[in-house]
Amino acid sequence: MRPHPFHPLTDAEFALLSRHLPSPENRRGRPPADRRRTLNAIFWVACSSGPWKDLPAEYGRADTAHRTLRRWAKSGHMDLLLTLVANRDRGKDKILNALAWRICRAWRRISRIVGLGSLLLAKRLALRPALPAHPRFLPDADLSETVRRLSRAAAKNAPGQPPGIFAALAKTMSLAGGRPRYWRLR
Repeated sequence: MRPHPFHPLTDAEFALLSRHLPSPENRRGRPPADRRRTLNAIFWVACSSGPWKDLPAEYGRADTAHRTLRRWAKSGHMDLLLTLVANRDRGKDKILNALAWRICRAWRRISRIVGLGSLLLAKRLALRPALPAHPRFLPDADLSETVRRLSRAAAKNAPGQPPGIFAALAKTMSLAGGRPRYWRLR
């Protein structure tokens, strides 16, 4: 995916996103004033490299957009959008192709507040713009399962293992956990 500058949502893009995001009627509290404006605010910040406080006034309050994005991240709706983008037909689906970069960048903005499962989902979907770091720095669930299996097998016959095998397994297990310094979950 190539980066592109921000532009407001079209009617077709907004209609597609509205179908995959939670209904505003099903939640308690004050209803959102303008969902389209909130989505444009989220995508403006996602496409820029600046902080939320730099959001132009025409897109509403930054804390409203940020709170909405966090709410969608915790409910799993951003993971749904990321999966939708990953499974799109790149040749035919023009609307999702236009939204792909913005959705990936918005997901990257919330990558520190989602759980490890969501981070691994983004890595498995191979959407590089959504990842908070290079994939080699992120945890590898398959490698950790393999190392765990090998460690258990080696522990059953510990005296018969070659010297240094447990140190090598421990080092491999630490590599399987990724390098949190580069992506850090809270």
